[in-house]
Amino acid sequence: MKYFSIWLLLCLLIDSGPVHGQRFKHLSLEDGLSQSTINCLYQDSHGFLWIGTQDGLNRYDGYDFTVFRNDPADTTSLSNSWIWDIYEDK
Repeated sequence: MKYFSIWLLLCLLIDSGPVHGQRFKHLSLEDGLSQSTINCLYQDSHGFLWIGTQDGLNRYDGYDFTVFRNDPADTTSLSNSWIWDIYEDK
């Protein structure tokens, strides 16, 4: 059992490196994020990263941010710019 555990650990470490090979990028206000306090984070089935902040809903496509906020003059906009939860619908 001891050797199996070591073998399994080595397989996981070897498999996770080259296969995934992705790098992390720190996103900030300079990149277009609307606010630095993040309340929730979600990656949808299309690969978009959705970030809920105190200043709107941010959609990140890997290159640019699109920010959705409450607009009192637009009844189809978000009801509030403080985003606490994100769920994907069908």
